[in-house]
Amino acid sequence: MQVYEALVDLYIAGDGTETSTEEALACMEAAKSRSMIEMIFQSGQSLPLGEAGQSDLVRRIRDLREELNWYYHRIELEQLRPEEKSHQRLGSLREKAQLQEKELMRTLRELPAHERENATLEAPADFSLAKLQAHLPQDTTLVEYFSAGERLVAAVITRKEIQILPVTVLSRVAHSLQLLRFQLSKFRMGNEYVRRFAEPLLSATHSHLETLYSELIAPLRPFFEGRHLIVVPHGLLHFLPFHALRNGEQYLCDAFTVSYAPSATVFSWCQEKPASANLSSLVFGIADERAPQILEEAQSVAALLPKSSLHVGDRATSSVLREEGPQSGLLHLATHGIYRQDNPMFSGIRLGDGYLNLYDLYQMRLDARLVTLSGCATGMNFVAAGDELLGLQRGLFCAGATTLLLSLWDVHDQSTSQLMQFFYRDFLRTGNMAGALQHAMQELRRENPHPYFWAPFVLVGKLSDSTRLT
Repeated sequence: MQVYEALVDLYIAGDGTETSTEEALACMEAAKSRSMIEMIFQSGQSLPLGEAGQSDLVRRIRDLREELNWYYHRIELEQLRPEEKSHQRLGSLREKAQLQEKELMRTLRELPAHERENATLEAPADFSLAKLQAHLPQDTTLVEYFSAGERLVAAVITRKEIQILPVTVLSRVAHSLQLLRFQLSKFRMGNEYVRRFAEPLLSATHSHLETLYSELIAPLRPFFEGRHLIVVPHGLLHFLPFHALRNGEQYLCDAFTVSYAPSATVFSWCQEKPASANLSSLVFGIADERAPQILEEAQSVAALLPKSSLHVGDRATSSVLREEGPQSGLLHLATHGIYRQDNPMFSGIRLGDGYLNLYDLYQMRLDARLVTLSGCATGMNFVAAGDELLGLQRGLFCAGATTLLLSLWDVHDQSTSQLMQFFYRDFLRTGNMAGALQHAMQELRRENPHPYFWAPFVLVGKLSDSTRLT
């Protein structure tokens, strides 16, 4: 990574020509794409094809995954114990699960080539600015941030122009982001606390959002064109709700519709992929004590979506997802996602019969124009909750999704249910995902003004083509 940072510095300090600017952007992309591709294409990442029983190794992998799901379930039950929670018992279960994970990874690496399936997201070719600009609509600006050491720079790209500009010092952003996360974490203290201190909570959060706006948006704002903004974060900026940053008078998402991308290369790949022609919808709802309203959310979403197939609780299984997922143009998963910072390959999504991890997602084939993961990672610390987005989005893109709707932090299940209804009603009417999310956030803000409630969700990937689904 330091090599790419040095090259970016070198090109930015160059003669300022279009060539040096494009080369700097290419290095920024190489650093980000390399991080993603190393995660996706590392040795042994793919699961074997076909039914269990093809070979001893395939059977061993099946058994290891079943054993892992058993450990994950026991760990979850232990964490939910109100008073009898045993840290020793929990530690023992986690240690045994980690041993199983290591054994699974070792076994996967032993698979011969003919028993593996490559991920569908191919390694990108050499970066092309012309290709990227061709994919940008006329009314769109793409902003790609990059941290080179302590300095933060940004490439501001429209269909006809590109500029790379200095932004701020990374330590100032890190400090403000830490303060913002601290404010959002206070919502775990319960409804009574939130009601009692509603005004100071909102005031403090606004202060941090305005500071971050002045650091990250204000230096670039004169160069934004059009009505839509694509944000490509880097490093700790992946934790940040750019759409909720404020200039003192309005949020960024009131001035622009906002979407995100892991890199400009991945954005171009998503834009190239044709929108799914499938009109059916698949809805999963896996509720628990931490999020009891997930069931109501799943039912209300299924009632809105065209040709919907609803599966809740124990019926929302991985086999149903494998069978119906490839024929579903819209996929809504109301459940919990987890990000494993110690071992990202075992990040996953909770289903009715266990956890669907990144190995499973890399093997799966989806044809959805939109995949929504409306749950959260309850119980994880706030830093890990942001990286949850990174782990799961990689797996879902590899499975074939082109646009994702995911949460940046642990979400409030009642406000999430309301936001999803607002979002889908508008999206089905207009076909515009970014516009629908903008309107849904504005509607929810009328009743719940704090960004904790209305701003956790981000739209990642392909810009919708405004094709109505009904």
